[in-house]
Amino acid sequence: MVIAPVDLLQVLQAAVLQDPASVATRRAAEAQLKTWETHHGFYSLLQDAFLDASLATDIRWISIIYFKNGIDKYWRKSAPNAIAKDEKVQIRSKITQTFGITTVQLAAQNALAIARISKFDFPVEWPSLFSDMLGLAKEAHDGNDFVRLKQILVVLNQIVKTLSGARFGKTRVALQQATPDVVRFVGQWYFAFTQEWMMSSTNASSNRSTTVPEQLELRANIGYLSLKVCRRLVSEGYEFANRHQEASELFQATTLHLAAFIEKYMSYPSEVLEKHILTLGKLYQDLSERQPTAFILMPGSFNLVRSYLTVLQTQAAFFHQPNFRAQEFWEKVLVRGLLLLRKCTKMIFGDGTVTIKYRTPEDREETKSAVRRLKEELCTDSFVVGVHDILLWSYLRLRPSDLEKWANEPEEFVYDEVQNSWEYQLRPCSEKVYVDLLLNFKELLKPRILAAFEAATAQNDTSDDAILARDAVYCAFSIGCNALFEDVDFDNIFLRIFAPQVANASSDVPSMHRIILRRISLIISNWISVKCGADVRKDVYEALARQLDSSLPLHDTVVQLTAAMALKSAVDEWDFKLDVFLPYLELFLTRLIDMMAKVDMIETKLSLLQVISVIVEMAEMRIITFADKIVALLPSLWEQAGDEHILKGAILQTLTNLIQATGKQSYKFHQLYVPLISGIVDPKSELHVYLNEDALLLWQTSIANAPSATPELLGLLPILIQSLDQGTDTLRMELVILEGYVLLAPSFVAQQYAKVIFSIMASFIGDLKIEACHTVTHIIELFIQSLPLHAYINDLVETGLLARMTDSIFDTHESAINVTRYLTIYARLALADASVVVRFCDVYGAERRVPPNGGSSLGPLLDVWLEKVENMGHPRVRKLTAMGLDALMSGPMGQHEAVLSRRDAITKVRNEILAELDGDEVDLNIDTSVKNLMSGGYGYGV
Repeated sequence: MVIAPVDLLQVLQAAVLQDPASVATRRAAEAQLKTWETHHGFYSLLQDAFLDASLATDIRWISIIYFKNGIDKYWRKSAPNAIAKDEKVQIRSKITQTFGITTVQLAAQNALAIARISKFDFPVEWPSLFSDMLGLAKEAHDGNDFVRLKQILVVLNQIVKTLSGARFGKTRVALQQATPDVVRFVGQWYFAFTQEWMMSSTNASSNRSTTVPEQLELRANIGYLSLKVCRRLVSEGYEFANRHQEASELFQATTLHLAAFIEKYMSYPSEVLEKHILTLGKLYQDLSERQPTAFILMPGSFNLVRSYLTVLQTQAAFFHQPNFRAQEFWEKVLVRGLLLLRKCTKMIFGDGTVTIKYRTPEDREETKSAVRRLKEELCTDSFVVGVHDILLWSYLRLRPSDLEKWANEPEEFVYDEVQNSWEYQLRPCSEKVYVDLLLNFKELLKPRILAAFEAATAQNDTSDDAILARDAVYCAFSIGCNALFEDVDFDNIFLRIFAPQVANASSDVPSMHRIILRRISLIISNWISVKCGADVRKDVYEALARQLDSSLPLHDTVVQLTAAMALKSAVDEWDFKLDVFLPYLELFLTRLIDMMAKVDMIETKLSLLQVISVIVEMAEMRIITFADKIVALLPSLWEQAGDEHILKGAILQTLTNLIQATGKQSYKFHQLYVPLISGIVDPKSELHVYLNEDALLLWQTSIANAPSATPELLGLLPILIQSLDQGTDTLRMELVILEGYVLLAPSFVAQQYAKVIFSIMASFIGDLKIEACHTVTHIIELFIQSLPLHAYINDLVETGLLARMTDSIFDTHESAINVTRYLTIYARLALADASVVVRFCDVYGAERRVPPNGGSSLGPLLDVWLEKVENMGHPRVRKLTAMGLDALMSGPMGQHEAVLSRRDAITKVRNEILAELDGDEVDLNIDTSVKNLMSGGYGYGV
């Protein structure tokens, strides 16, 4: 069917109708467009509609959206209903017509569409992509058609952005081949247009402007787009950008521009300057990440880093002024500078060089040269000390904006502090860089920080400025613990300095002292696992318990929440001693539970619940006394969580820890959490996707700690069977839970579900990995060991499970370990009743023609069995094999032809095994302790 342009136009017009009366018409039009998606010529017509400037903007908009989405779905050759080759050629031929579009939104969508075409066609179908784009751009530039040049650069930037995502293959190679020419030409436009608009804007600021604002803005945008194109190509389009002249010249010029931009911004701030400064920062950061050696060896790189340090120094005072209006912009700039400083430090001390590919000796020498230059020319003692001091006294310090957030949004303040977003926030990034400096320049910097710490602890000045300065020093002491611990007696410092400051905090102390109280909790968090003696733990708990006391005047929400986080670190720690902690257990839990009722943010509740969960886990059976209080929290918390699945997951984890800690006493909570499990593991539940594994772990823990199979637990069994039948990614956990049910209620499970369980297992055989095979065969062994033969044997045979295991035994491609597991089942059956094995083998041999001439399969089975004895390593398995083979030789079954003809071989294997186990007490019974489910100890290995 050929689509007529007029028909398409009518449908597009209907598709953009917005009035309520046209809903049916619009939906019909959308359905028609959906139908046309796979029709020949549809996308070419959409492109024509988009290019038709006489059409309304909303019609052109929907045309480009459908066009762009269709490229994603149907442009690839291998896609179902792919766009025909002739239509692709037609579409590509009209791309140049799209560069005259001036509507920003339409131009952006057009750029995305062309970039996606390039993703599929470059370099095979469209090898001249970059030469075509450069040719068009030169033509527009030479003809002074700067509007068209801008649109071409918009498209080129999107193409480069899309193709840069290719990390290997033809696309990557072709991009690197095209990069030098693109950077050479586009870089020239960046120089020219940037110089022009900078001079014009300078004249304008001096009231001598000869350029109208629109023209000035256009030139600035062309320069900016040129920079964006080059920015990505410098880091992604070269293996070693420093070896290319055009890249080196561009880099050096940008370092000069950065200084000029920053200087101009300080006097005349503007959005265009902000965009240029931040994009240059991205250029430097990307290059330092992708090609650290190239960044170091670029001309002007060290001056660039020094420029950022200068900005750090000049802006420091502004960040500590109230209502600093440009704070957000300068924070982004300074974070870029700090990241460059950190990369330089990492380069010197090895971490930054591990990703460098030494393809030639030249590469290795180049890297050594870069590191040597860093040490000698940039990271001198004076430079490092300068960075250390500006960070310590200006950027580790809390700012007015921090204190304002503390006062107005305390929970948000604490949440931001614990987030691992240091690459985007100034103070956390400063802390990260400070730690790197301290770790890597220990001998130079340790005396400075220790002297500053001694001075801070000795002073009695209680002014706001003195407290903020002391807090900054305490921060350095806290985060620098891994560099300082050898030179610091932390136990003595805590008892002499920190503990009294917590104990003496009262209404007589300035309110700003709460800043110090918070910092002491952070110090505990960092130092507790590094250097804190057992004798001091009691004092640490005393301090934290006091910090959690909401009745004290300085203990606001921030102080209490920070203390709660510190408590988690103090409990979830290698040297934790329960006996020392127990006297404070009730106090901590009471105050945490009280705090939970007072906070509002879901993230805060989650953090507090995680603290409680860790305490429950570490307290073990001692938590029983408080279990009811903890459980009482959870229903209302679950309701408050709403769609916050992370919090619901933490609730399930807390329940899991509580059940594990309370052991057999956990049965009294079944009525609370069994409905939760039922509602989550149901595949139709909305929570299934997010919480299924957490619910299964809770279920497994419940089974492992249940003294008996309660009605609530048995009510979950049908859901488990259904889940097993679907063979999901959580099959392993579900099988372990099934083991628990067989251990707890073997007769009930066999009577109600043996046939369906065996049928499901039969479908697994042949595709099982070793771990899953171990679990499946272990469940079958539990049936055999726990029940009389008549309770399960018919189901075992009729479902085909025994036959499928036998198939795998004879399958030469099956894992030897899995084969030995299946033979273990035969050994147990032989011990239960050898005649069952013989009769089954007779029937199996006749049906499967094993051996080929018919007859019983017992002989071939024994041959494999005897052969696989060498693969059986566990004494219990070997003894079970010996006893199973002996059972076949004993009694009437020993007269079977297959057994008689192999009696000598069987006797030899049996005697060898019994001889090697002589004197060893080897119990043939597998461990039926349900507690074993939590440790993965399923009786024995192979």
